[in-house]
Amino acid sequence: MKYLLRFSAIAPCVEPAPGVATPFTRASKATAATLTIVLLLSGSALQGAVMLSNLPNSSDGGSTITATNWKAVVFTTGSQPTLLSTVTVGLNPNPTSASVPMTQNVTVSLYSVSDNTPSTLLATTGLTPVAMQTRQELYSFNSIAGTAMEASTAYALVLSSDASTIKWGSNGSSGNTPTDSGYTYNRFVQTTDSGDNWTASLAVNNAFSIAVVPEPGALGLAAIGFGLVAAARRRRAA
Repeated sequence: MKYLLRFSAIAPCVEPAPGVATPFTRASKATAATLTIVLLLSGSALQGAVMLSNLPNSSDGGSTITATNWKAVVFTTGSQPTLLSTVTVGLNPNPTSASVPMTQNVTVSLYSVSDNTPSTLLATTGLTPVAMQTRQELYSFNSIAGTAMEASTAYALVLSSDASTIKWGSNGSSGNTPTDSGYTYNRFVQTTDSGDNWTASLAVNNAFSIAVVPEPGALGLAAIGFGLVAAARRRRAA
């Protein structure tokens, strides 16, 4: 994902049209250098910046998730469009006395939101085997990376399973709401009928984090801005 975004951001600026020779002028060199600076400055973001988090998974408990019992965290994105990078969640065996290691299937999905509850499925990992080696561990899901999320828009991260032997882990503090680092936490909701009806959940401590990267277009606009500043400085120096 890191290199894909780099190429997407710079290809329209430096690739000539088929059969057309484009001289690499001083201006284009400056543009390329500017783009390189922008990408270097954005390096940490390209790797995925955590926007919302409720880690760690510090308890053996949590919320049981099944084929019909789903749980979701509803959140609102920041002022810039982003691409989903990595979703990390805490998972525990159910019951807590169950022996590990064990492998269970988990589905992590992203939904649009209507009336502060999940509405339309946008992306899903599908049933994904998770090898649980110990309790209170964290597991990252990358197969829905690249899903676009609009600015200042509500979404829901939904967890479910095809069994009843797994829990969405807990950070151990019933009053510990997620830490906002660019996105806004709205609430946790749950359903017992596979998403037909949702109700607010009193538990707000299910362990998760959401990491994103900027949309390539946002990096391109940033590069243009740096380029204009550089050009203005060159004219003043001339």
